[in-house]
Amino acid sequence: MARRQGRSRPEPRLSLAEPPPGLFPAGAQDLLRLLAVLAIAAAVAAACSVLNRRPAPFCDSDDPYDSCEPCPENGRCVDGELRCVEGFKKRGRVCVEDGLLTHTANKISELLQHRICDEHAHALCGQGGKILFQQHDISSMADELLSKDAARLSDDGIKVVKERVLQSAHGFLETTSTYDKVQAFKCPELAAELHRPLSCQARQWVSSNIVFVMTFCVLDCSRFYGAFTRDGHCQREPSKYMSRYVRSLKIMP
Repeated sequence: MARRQGRSRPEPRLSLAEPPPGLFPAGAQDLLRLLAVLAIAAAVAAACSVLNRRPAPFCDSDDPYDSCEPCPENGRCVDGELRCVEGFKKRGRVCVEDGLLTHTANKISELLQHRICDEHAHALCGQGGKILFQQHDISSMADELLSKDAARLSDDGIKVVKERVLQSAHGFLETTSTYDKVQAFKCPELAAELHRPLSCQARQWVSSNIVFVMTFCVLDCSRFYGAFTRDGHCQREPSKYMSRYVRSLKIMP
């Protein structure tokens, strides 16, 4: 009996199916720390994957493949590299419109339209203007206007601006033909009439309404002559009848 009492009890052994203590978080704080560590590790892995990944080259042809990206609009792709066409500049992996070229083209187009319509308006007013313009006339005027506002443009940029100016002019002007069947362009009639000076508009209005103007003058002179000769004492008191005539003009509608 003494021998049995002297032996120490053997320590209980952990079962292989049970996890060791401390493997899982014991409280809410430990669980939040674990989630934070996992989130940081996932973010670092994703950032490294993005930084180490090289962008796919652009496709040289129109048929996209898995190993390349389609060439973006307004771009030309050669050997996987993107080159933007004239009038556009590269921004990242796309081609955007060059704002300087657009602004210059709009300005030159407006000046060209004004010059052509002013010439037409002078012709309508009998001042020796020009109505019909051929293609080389419009091209020469565009070159002249571009030469005054091309300080910040390259040679290729000037070509792009001129092309846009001519396209805008063809869309605005009316197409006709000369007596020898050559294509010509002219300012629309309504726009040309709006470009006439005020003096020309007044003169043409009087000419087109000459009957009305002459009738008004005759009736007005008749009123004045009748008021002046109605009384026999007009010769002795002319100022009286002049004031009467002035008052009659004031009350006229």
